[in-house]
Amino acid sequence: MATYDFEGMFGDRYSTEQAINSAMFNEAMSFGQLDRSKYAPMTASTYGQAYMGSAGIAGLLGGQHPMMKRQNLLDEIQKKFPDPRTPEELNELAEELSKNGFGDLAMQVRQVSMEMEKNEATKAYNAASLLKPTADDWKKIGRTLEGSVLNTDVIDAYLGIVEPQLVAYDDSTYKGGKDNFNSRRKSRLDEVRNLIQQFADSYQGGFNKTQIEEAIGDDSALTEKFIEWIGTHGNRDVADNLLTAMGRIDTEKDTTTTGVEAGSEANQGAGQAVEVNDTNFPITSKWTNKIALAQKERLDRLVDEGRILQGDDLKLHEELKRRFPPKVAMATPLTVDSWWTPLGGSY
Repeated sequence: MATYDFEGMFGDRYSTEQAINSAMFNEAMSFGQLDRSKYAPMTASTYGQAYMGSAGIAGLLGGQHPMMKRQNLLDEIQKKFPDPRTPEELNELAEELSKNGFGDLAMQVRQVSMEMEKNEATKAYNAASLLKPTADDWKKIGRTLEGSVLNTDVIDAYLGIVEPQLVAYDDSTYKGGKDNFNSRRKSRLDEVRNLIQQFADSYQGGFNKTQIEEAIGDDSALTEKFIEWIGTHGNRDVADNLLTAMGRIDTEKDTTTTGVEAGSEANQGAGQAVEVNDTNFPITSKWTNKIALAQKERLDRLVDEGRILQGDDLKLHEELKRRFPPKVAMATPLTVDSWWTPLGGSY
């Protein structure tokens, strides 16, 4: 056992035999002292021989000294529980001891079990407390992302999309005054900060301190997870404008079409390209093919694993399947040469 040792509690048969012999000797001596004559030693010897002889006969007849019987029971119990190390094993040992009449020993073992449970609970609590994130820890992922995503170039590009006059203050064009400009600019950037915090709250749910530190240790990987998340979550306009500002959405729309009407069943069934616009693909129209394909592959994997898509994931999957329809191999037209074979199987 790692902490507690019960070897002494079980005793051993050699000590038990010695105790029995000592008890027999002492009793014989006491009996001999009752004889005040010169034959007292002989009396003691005779009593002792008779005592030991009766014990030997009893053993031949299957009898046992109570002390040895007790020791034999303890030996059997010790064989069943040679090295109890957990509270569960100790409780099983206590139950076995109690069942065989060793109530005092069972109580001792249960006390050890309760002490061990208390120590383990304390250790677990202390370990969990050390890993429990503080209020500041919960802000680390958001702060890391904000520093990675909202650099000067992205800020200017984002403001240039949503409200160009907020890129730089110009009192000749912005008539609201500097305070109003700063307030308005902050409000626009807070749209992105709120999106970042929504991701952080979703992503770090259930994290401990170690997991948070691991997440912020690779800000590039964290940024990619954020970009993947806003592809299907959060305010759609803010997400699309941010992705565009980061260069993750191709604003040059793919207008490749066929003679068949874009988006029609005939077009999709033929595996031909469909015009990517807000009408045909309201969810993914501003996504680059790379981002859209990555999302389709992710959802395809979920379906292959037996997952049933629901809600936004189901809608997104259906749209992506229309945007990237399976290519249908065109059949080779039959010609006379391709099907005509002379009698005999060769020309």
